[in-house]
Amino acid sequence: MSDSSHRARGGHQPLWTRDFVCGTLVNFALSTNYFMLMVVMTAYALNVYGAPPALAALCASAFIIGTLLSRFVSAPLMALVGRKPLLLTAAVLEVGMTAFYLVDEPVWALVGLRFAHGVAYGVCSTTIATMVTAGIPAMRKGEGVGYFMLSSTLGSAIGPFAGILMANHLGYPVLFVVACVVVALGVPFVLALKPAEPSPRKEGAKEAALAEASAEDAEAAAQIGPSDEGARELAASADAERAAGVAAAAGGAPSSARARRQAARGAGWLLKAVEPKVLPISAVCGLVLFGYSSLLTFLTPYAGEIGLSRAASVFFVAYALAMFLTRPFTGRAFDRRGPAVVMGPAFFAFAAGMLLVAFSSNDWMILGAALLAGYGVGTVQSCGLAMAVNIADDSRLSVANATFYMLLDAGVGIGPLLLGVVVPVIGYQWLYCCMAAVGIVAFVAFVVVLRRTPSRRHR
Repeated sequence: MSDSSHRARGGHQPLWTRDFVCGTLVNFALSTNYFMLMVVMTAYALNVYGAPPALAALCASAFIIGTLLSRFVSAPLMALVGRKPLLLTAAVLEVGMTAFYLVDEPVWALVGLRFAHGVAYGVCSTTIATMVTAGIPAMRKGEGVGYFMLSSTLGSAIGPFAGILMANHLGYPVLFVVACVVVALGVPFVLALKPAEPSPRKEGAKEAALAEASAEDAEAAAQIGPSDEGARELAASADAERAAGVAAAAGGAPSSARARRQAARGAGWLLKAVEPKVLPISAVCGLVLFGYSSLLTFLTPYAGEIGLSRAASVFFVAYALAMFLTRPFTGRAFDRRGPAVVMGPAFFAFAAGMLLVAFSSNDWMILGAALLAGYGVGTVQSCGLAMAVNIADDSRLSVANATFYMLLDAGVGIGPLLLGVVVPVIGYQWLYCCMAAVGIVAFVAFVVVLRRTPSRRHR
């Protein structure tokens, strides 16, 4: 079958299934809850607890630390208890932990609550992303992931706006109640999900195929004459390799106990939590999110310094609008044209947006920068995830999702710490010039990754 006919047939595969819609709504509830609380938590610790600035910032960053650590355990937990049971448990914990913000606890208990809430959020977001991406048709991954991640985009626009509005005019208790209700609305959609769990029968089929191939090799070796010693050795070697593959598929002991012990002592534990195949593209996307963290952390004080606070107050609304408008188109283009054509311009759009922020002199320049950055970050993030799930084996999909989000969390989490040291030295304007350079470096890294990435389903 030709590639074009295969694409045509893939295009008729249903995307908007019940599980896809329910999973997207769950992710929207999680994202909205996350952003509603994140944008006010530092101010909450300062105003209500009278915490020093460093401790108040820790109340916000503890959530990110918990989220990052949860990525390491999400995939093993999915394999242990199943995707839906894990998602339901974590979603219920999300509701309970949001309700705990109403309790008048000490400030260090608030830090601990933020950390635990981050763990629950990380498990939820990784699991729901795995469940949804697993159900997207192979030939519509870019489009499907783009639509799915629009739920995060809407959450990133509605959450901060609602959180700041309620904190300033209705008070923090009202904000916490609404945030609790929002995330609780996602629980019925979790219950409505009927995802297909990874079947062990697939592994059994692989084992049977390997065993059959091994038997064929043995039969071929028996038919080789005594004079064909080289051919006999080659057949015996192939048979040994097949047998080793059967043993690995069956979960049995490898031929070398020493090799097994070395693997166990070495990277064995890491491979359970990290998918090496998707590390390169995840690192590229994490680099872009590192640049994006400069906007989250320093845009407000910079805008105040240059007298553009009014435009900065709606920066992220324009940013989210650009994501919302472009993601459906970029997702379809990704499926039809591949990642290079779609993602390449996005890196330059991000870099241009950072330069526009650096040299902004009026409100329109700030808003133009928001549109460019929203298109750039949104396209890189969604298409990068589509690349990751396309590269990974189906049996490692949960680990691939966890690895991808792990690198994104690292970029957003490390950014404020490192850039906070740099800003006093170089100033805000040069900071954003440097972030433009980061966008170009990310593009170069993307080109290298793309050349070394096996073409599987995204072509």
